[in-house]
Amino acid sequence: MATYSATDFDTSHYDIARPSYPESFYKFLIEYHDKSKNEYKRELALDIGCGSGFVTFKLLEYFDKVIGTDISNTMVNQCESDERAKKYKERIQFFTAKAEQAPPSILPSSIDLLTGAECCHWVNHDEFFRESFRILKPGGTLAYWFYGDPIFVGYPEANEIYNKYTFGSSLRDGDSNGFERYVGPYYEQPGRQYLRELLSNVHPPEDLFEDIVRREYHPETSKSKTPLYISKRASLRHFMAYVKSWSAYHAWMKENGDKYDVAEAFVEELSRRMGWDLDFELELTWTTVYTVARKRSN
Repeated sequence: MATYSATDFDTSHYDIARPSYPESFYKFLIEYHDKSKNEYKRELALDIGCGSGFVTFKLLEYFDKVIGTDISNTMVNQCESDERAKKYKERIQFFTAKAEQAPPSILPSSIDLLTGAECCHWVNHDEFFRESFRILKPGGTLAYWFYGDPIFVGYPEANEIYNKYTFGSSLRDGDSNGFERYVGPYYEQPGRQYLRELLSNVHPPEDLFEDIVRREYHPETSKSKTPLYISKRASLRHFMAYVKSWSAYHAWMKENGDKYDVAEAFVEELSRRMGWDLDFELELTWTTVYTVARKRSN
């Protein structure tokens, strides 16, 4: 994504504001990986779209060596400057590379586990699946997952405000004051729509992969939690930091930042209409989805 590749993008702010993945999901992922009917190994894992390294560094707990790739030099540079990268320099590497084309040093049929967290809505899916098949070992695991939009649990009016700022368009609705007041039109497409739909129409090809498992979680309708259940209590101030980590926020600010800060306007409306101050704590629960699959061995 162009925004996250910009040299002036605040990667540390991104790292702090975003929700993290629960231990229950890593437990599920490794248990799935270990059940391969082929001889399973934990020699080498690849994390594509690694961003600031959330997952890449975590995989060091399970694999002998880990590689992280991202199209953003800014993100890769942050990972390489991380103290963990220096501490485990014999076990971890980072490369600037597309998800659809692994670095030349990654050989065919060499990867035990390939992960993609919060990034697979941006890739060319056909090319990504073919490349994953090429570099995974027979029986190796492909896993990709992400969280979608958060839900203000118990506050439907707050969710309406969220949807307006996130997906609405004041220009389209004729309420613009001469410029776009919401961030929806500033998301790159079709990636943002893929995310909103939880990649519901994208699946690993069954001629390349088997044992495919896909599970969604919706805070308002799902009857049971999945291993990728993400919920946290956060102040309205922390929620504003989360909004400021969005790519669409940064794109909006580059074009309209001389007028005001759209994240602050978003939170001000929440505060005014809901009666919340910046220290008010609310419960946020995210929609999530994960897909795991194994490379066919025949």
